[in-house]
Amino acid sequence: MSISKTIKSVAVIGAGPAGIACVNELAHVAKSGISTLEQNITPSAKNAAFNKIVCFEQNDKIGGVWNFFAKPDPKMPSIDILKSRRFNTPDGIFEYSHLPSDSTLKETSSTTPFVRFSNKTFEDELKWNKNAAYKDLFTNIPEKFMKFSYTPYKGVSKGRFLEPLVSLDDVKEYLDSIVEKYSLSHYFRTSSSVELVEKDDNTNKWTLTIRKKPRFSKIEQWYREEFDAVVVANGHCNVPFIPRTDGLSEFVAKYPDVVRHSKSFRDPAEFVNKSVLICGSGTSSADLAQYLAPVAKSVTISQRSKTVYGWIEECFQSSPAVKFKPRIKRYITDNSEKPHTVEFDDGSFVQFDHIILSTGYHYHFPFLPKSKEYIKIYNDGHDCHNPINKIGNLFLYTFSIKDNTLATVGIPTIGLMFHAMEYSAAAIAGIFSASKRLPPIEEQTKWDDGRTKVEKPEVPQRFQGFFTDKLEEQLLNPLFAFAPDGRTTPLVRENVAATDVESSNPALIRAYKALMSGKYSSKDLLE
Repeated sequence: MSISKTIKSVAVIGAGPAGIACVNELAHVAKSGISTLEQNITPSAKNAAFNKIVCFEQNDKIGGVWNFFAKPDPKMPSIDILKSRRFNTPDGIFEYSHLPSDSTLKETSSTTPFVRFSNKTFEDELKWNKNAAYKDLFTNIPEKFMKFSYTPYKGVSKGRFLEPLVSLDDVKEYLDSIVEKYSLSHYFRTSSSVELVEKDDNTNKWTLTIRKKPRFSKIEQWYREEFDAVVVANGHCNVPFIPRTDGLSEFVAKYPDVVRHSKSFRDPAEFVNKSVLICGSGTSSADLAQYLAPVAKSVTISQRSKTVYGWIEECFQSSPAVKFKPRIKRYITDNSEKPHTVEFDDGSFVQFDHIILSTGYHYHFPFLPKSKEYIKIYNDGHDCHNPINKIGNLFLYTFSIKDNTLATVGIPTIGLMFHAMEYSAAAIAGIFSASKRLPPIEEQTKWDDGRTKVEKPEVPQRFQGFFTDKLEEQLLNPLFAFAPDGRTTPLVRENVAATDVESSNPALIRAYKALMSGKYSSKDLLE
């Protein structure tokens, strides 16, 4: 459904980089449809395109995946969940909140909420809201791509061993600086999770059901609030994917501290002199291997398929101490003489002290009614060993073709995440302010069909992926055509190309070899 009304109020769900980028773009559009963001001039309330912008964040601080939580999410879901055999689906391991009745919420607002006590604190709920970031984490793309184009390049990595890469703290400080520089803090409501998003056909508005619940509190404040448009920016590195492998639930029940998802990794010290199996062939597997190999007794990597990243393959080939195995066929629990044993697809049996599932995450939008398919999650052709990873009903991975007043930021799986978010956010600001108009729904659907009605994605294992040399042509430039006047094309403004993201590869290989040598810690490399 195309936009047929004036949009004056916008809700943004999620206060990570995507949410921050979107709030900043929306806040700097005037009624005239001109963006003042690059001049850092905030339109007056009288001249602003939107009279209400609210960004809801379930955690108690903004920053999304770039926040550090000393206490991670659970290593694995509970035994009861594992026994259900639905643990390879996001709904199977996510704890939904019990919503108050419609009559209870009818007259509520942010200032007059319905208050109730629950039997758990937010900290204890299985929402998978604690990020995977660990101390001394560093990025795998250059500093110049870990920023938005309208802020200057500071060169904080210059002179470091890891130049041009930056640390977790560097990125978090940058995001905080954006909020401070552009005076955005009043747009954010933290400890406020969006539990339900519904479209009222009578009012043509979106009704959001909000639960405000501080991290360590059992007190919940519930209310509803209406908006003309909604932006989904909740990220896709939250709910872990756990492959449904034979014997897993029995294995975890018998050996509760052996298997974990990589999201719960925090400190290599836990693995000293232990035999470790890492399952996966992506960036997090390479990250873990470089930290664990110097301290563990042994490190083995189980791969369903070879990595799609050349720099990771080069790192793996330079690691004689790291062994490689195919996919786990089953977990063994009936051999008391050899505990913690798994069987691989090649018929071999091996014991491990720790098994880390570096198997990725689900896209998950628990607040959207599934029947409406505003954002469609496909499950065709995916078995229990693969996460659900095809996303549809989206034009340019930004506007829902079911209702153009619902948009998304941060869907594509690409290295230029910050810039891609900026392009989407700018397009949203242009469309929602009526500065620009989307093409007919038929044209939007044709674009979506080109991404979803295919058996295999163009980029292996990445339906939402783009090759860097085609990214600008296929996604970024079409998006920026909808940006409001006054905005400069981000990559042009920065005088960089999408392919420049690969300039980080030598530093990643250099870091991997340095850490694998055992002579350096990640902290050393960041100094």
